Amino acid sequence: MTDETPARETTPPRSPAAVRLTPTFDAERLRAELDLLARDTWRRQQTYSEDGASEEYAADWRVLPLRSPGGDERRTDAGGPGPLPFRDTRWLGRTPYLAAIIASLPTGVRGARLMSLGAGAAVETHRDTPLGFAKGMVRLHVPITTHDNAVLVLDGETYRWQPGTFWYGDFSRPHSLANTGSGDRVHLVIDCAVSLRLFDIFPPDFVNSVDLADVLFERPEVALRRTERATFCCRFAVPAEFRHWSGEALNERSANLADATLAVVDRPDGLVLTEGAEHEGTALVHVGGGEFRLQGWTEERTIHLDRAAKTVRFIIRDGSARQWTERPIEASSPVGSSWLVGSSRPVGSAAG
Repeated sequence: MTDETPARETTPPRSPAAVRLTPTFDAERLRAELDLLARDTWRRQQTYSEDGASEEYAADWRVLPLRSPGGDERRTDAGGPGPLPFRDTRWLGRTPYLAAIIASLPTGVRGARLMSLGAGAAVETHRDTPLGFAKGMVRLHVPITTHDNAVLVLDGETYRWQPGTFWYGDFSRPHSLANTGSGDRVHLVIDCAVSLRLFDIFPPDFVNSVDLADVLFERPEVALRRTERATFCCRFAVPAEFRHWSGEALNERSANLADATLAVVDRPDGLVLTEGAEHEGTALVHVGGGEFRLQGWTEERTIHLDRAAKTVRFIIRDGSARQWTERPIEASSPVGSSWLVGSSRPVGSAAG
């Protein structure tokens, strides 16, 4: 290659922070269904982490969940690993047009919320983590009611999305909200897994800007028979960094936490990773080859149970990059130990 030959660019350009999606929805029908919902049932926004639910937001930022963990109408957060899958709340049954929009998405939908930023309210600059194509989950918006004084600033750009339009935003980038007008700003906010078909609703230029090798596509569940589930029951130490799933930086206290001894137990609805018989734990979803993702979560972190080697691999992914840590299965709790299967006896305890 001579000096005059340009070097081939191997790094694709960074995708835009936001892009309008193909469907457009009926703004009047959206507003009519919004009007059906009683305003006094809306709760202030909370976040949720491995430490539980946060305090309610001080600003007038309210949420009505349409899909939430277990269909819990009190959950205003985006959810996280837990015992129950996302389910519809009764509010979605009262809003057939919103339900049809959610059902039309060519991918698995986790949470769906109506989010209202009240007049005079603002949300300071923050990032939503873990979120994005490299994490296996994206956030979509359908504005329902808004005005020119309600603005989103995302990655330095100002947006005023209009009712009935459909948007993707990369909310892992810095963003803030402000409503300096006299009316509420209400959006339908949908969190969904990433499938190849999901890209059909994105503009071609945007799709071409995405490095598909760095996208965490969701794998379907591979259901196990009850007899097969029993062979995965065991006990092992779980690293602190794997249990810290919220994406917030580990502080000095949590960074020094010891491993916690947990167990995989077989309950009527499937396998659960738990501290003990009285603990709800986190359900495990088998995606094939003895690998499990956490219920309510994405491919961002998984557990691989190697029954032959009697080891557990904890995998954390960021696009095509991955890191993992291994721990042995405890000798006192061999794989398939029958006393763990359906047992009401204690199966482990937190060790930190």
